[in-house]
Amino acid sequence: MSSRLLPNEPGDRKCLKCNEMFRSKSAANRICKKCSQINASLKVSEAQLARERGAKRLNGNLIEEQDTYEMNFS
Repeated sequence: MSSRLLPNEPGDRKCLKCNEMFRSKSAANRICKKCSQINASLKVSEAQLARERGAKRLNGNLIEEQDTYEMNFS
């Protein structure tokens, strides 16, 4: 039996910012409450965030524009 959580299940996960374990609602919740509050208090524009994050990629392929790729799950 695996102890790995399914993406939609709540559980203890490691914060991607501070590396501390916290109780997460799902895999979409990967930043703890403390770090989320810090992030929310930062005054950063969307343009600054985009420059810091760099180019968007999906499976190693550069994504030119939003929603320009298809995912095949079959």
